[in-house]
Amino acid sequence: MKKLRVLVAAVVGVVAIGAAPVSASSAPIVITYAKTCNELIGLCEGSAGDGGTFSMQVTGFRPTGKAVQLTMTEEITVGDISFTAQMTAHASPAGFIVLNGTVTEGDFLGAQVHQRSNFVSAVGFMTSWVGELRLMPKSG
Repeated sequence: MKKLRVLVAAVVGVVAIGAAPVSASSAPIVITYAKTCNELIGLCEGSAGDGGTFSMQVTGFRPTGKAVQLTMTEEITVGDISFTAQMTAHASPAGFIVLNGTVTEGDFLGAQVHQRSNFVSAVGFMTSWVGELRLMPKSG
């Protein structure tokens, strides 16, 4: 149960560092982030890129053996980039979470989002994570 709690907490926390500039190419836009998650309410908040914000609300939680399947809604704002994405995740007992989803509102509507969050620490029901988000702009 404690492992599941840590996994959920990991998905909910945030603190971030930098975002790559938007370009006309089809290369992914990379945004680093750091988050802090409150496992009691399934909410993560933190920073993204250079001065941006990151917010994630867990909307679904399903234990699968030693791992967890999660669904969540993320809101990211960094510079001129602002979007909401619906995400699914697999939380590993190894201390990381892999997330995939689609932009549902704002910039890059319909674009794919891929993330990996790495566990940093836990205190009580609060966990801290760092990671990298890759926004895959739609071509054409």
